[in-house]
Amino acid sequence: MNRHNPRRPFLRAILAGCALMLLLLGPAPASVAEQQAVEADGAAAIQGGNLAQARDQAISLALRSALEKVISASAAPDLQADGKALLREKILPSTERYIVHFRILHEAELDGGYAVRIAATVDADGLREDLRRHGILAGKAEETRGAERRFMLSVRGSFAGHHDYLAFRDMISGIPGVRSATPVSIAPRLSEWRLRSSEGSQAIARELSKRRFKGATLRIVQSGEDAIVVSLDGKGGNRD
Repeated sequence: MNRHNPRRPFLRAILAGCALMLLLLGPAPASVAEQQAVEADGAAAIQGGNLAQARDQAISLALRSALEKVISASAAPDLQADGKALLREKILPSTERYIVHFRILHEAELDGGYAVRIAATVDADGLREDLRRHGILAGKAEETRGAERRFMLSVRGSFAGHHDYLAFRDMISGIPGVRSATPVSIAPRLSEWRLRSSEGSQAIARELSKRRFKGATLRIVQSGEDAIVVSLDGKGGNRD
């Protein structure tokens, strides 16, 4: 028997983010990272009559299962114990980072539990690169591919709507050296983007610090080899 729980702001935020992902993954001036579509199941026990909690947990387990399917297709089946430990420590806790978007195919309450089946699109390219970087996948991590660098851009602050997201993506893509800007996750107060660039993260951070978005100053909160964190001020977003 299906039951719906409309009072779940967190889940509505996830679904809204997925809709924005579909819009953002439309035609763009930059190349698209390799992605893999998989279906996966998740189930969780209903504890204390909390159906909403069980549903959210089932979705999280299904997303993790989707990621594990892509990992299994990429890594050797006889993965060593240290590799499995690294997976648990470095990759699986950040499952959402690799999920481009997902949709629920079926959900139901069954025998004291809640079960879901999802169709998910996984950032397989970024996942394999991280597997190499952590030594889980054979081969050396390619930080550069013909002078190409990859790193994450985290944006703190709220956008007015999907038009702002599209405008922000176009602004990032227009920075000299940026080859692609792929959205990884979108939440009401935080969005994450995987950047490919011919320039290092420090150079891109300097360019970002010179930019304004809808009258807002882009404030660089953190800049490292693998990640840039930006905060939006003024009209383009809310300062943290």
